[in-house]
Amino acid sequence: MIRKRPAKKAKNGYTYQVYFYYRDIFDKRKYYSKSGFLTKKEAQIHETEMKARLKEKGSLNQEANKTFNEVFKEFMETEGDRFALNTIEKKERTFKKYIRNSFGASKITLFSNYAFLQEIFNGFEDKTMSIVRAIKDIIKNVTSFAIKMGYIDNSPISLVTLKVIEKEKKEMNVVPFEVFLKAYNELEDCYAITIAIGYYTGMRIAEILALKKDDIDFENNLISINNQLIYSGRNINDYQVVSKLKTKKSKDFIPLNDQLKDLLIEYLKTHHSKYICQKNNQFYYVSNLDRILKREYDFTFHNLRHTFASTLYENDVDIKTTQELLRHSNVNTTLNVYTHLKETKKLDTINNVFKAKDVKSMPKMKIN
Repeated sequence: MIRKRPAKKAKNGYTYQVYFYYRDIFDKRKYYSKSGFLTKKEAQIHETEMKARLKEKGSLNQEANKTFNEVFKEFMETEGDRFALNTIEKKERTFKKYIRNSFGASKITLFSNYAFLQEIFNGFEDKTMSIVRAIKDIIKNVTSFAIKMGYIDNSPISLVTLKVIEKEKKEMNVVPFEVFLKAYNELEDCYAITIAIGYYTGMRIAEILALKKDDIDFENNLISINNQLIYSGRNINDYQVVSKLKTKKSKDFIPLNDQLKDLLIEYLKTHHSKYICQKNNQFYYVSNLDRILKREYDFTFHNLRHTFASTLYENDVDIKTTQELLRHSNVNTTLNVYTHLKETKKLDTINNVFKAKDVKSMPKMKIN
């Protein structure tokens, strides 16, 4: 139904309102209303659209006036527990820093509009690709949730172009043994044993920092991975060890090789903290370790996990075994790693084949 409503701001002194009662899919009586139409024709078009949507979906969700910020909060409360705790912390930081006070106050309905989304990303040209991708991931999460909730019908987030002018410096993916050894010999003991465990097991740093002596079975040469450290807070006192890991597959036993076994036995003779890699009986700032590694040795801790995968690949370890050692929940993740390594190896092979050729001795190209 449509009726006139007084409106002081309207030129003719009134606007039109669409309103009607209906029963949803649960047979509950509900009321729909929307005002502000300048002409009766506009109101009639809207009424037709809403009744068509009601017939198609069986309900009309009037929560579409919610902002992105509000839906983000709903999403995290409803589905946040499917992420690892460190991932949740990262999403919260990204949201607070780049979304909440910029486009977060925008209505969720706008996020089904491609032009609106593209305009958002056009404003991130001065950001690094990792930041822009993190923002895109959050928008993808929230809009997918909004579709499920019926706030919007679709989201073209996958179609946007990421316009990033600033290029990130390419990180060293594989850490040569000589570089690892140099770092191990020069770093403080707690840092050195941390990177040694990372190099020889491919474990994530959050898992390594939660290791206790009891998790190491020196008799059967096994490491039990049961916990991880939540270290996203700025205060070390806020760090906590939890039993929830990144994926269900993360909790597992992995082999303890002879090299790492010798290093751990020697280290534990003089270090007796509650957790193996602690500094002065307390956790250290993870960001400090990564900062030192990058500045002094040109690699990050995560590169050690990639190095472990690369070592397996170079020694013809099959994908299934690699998946189990890296504890990937999805074999596609392992396949992606192997694909990347395969392409890198192809390039190295070509470069090695032609490196003996002296480019300077090549004849100059003739330009027609």
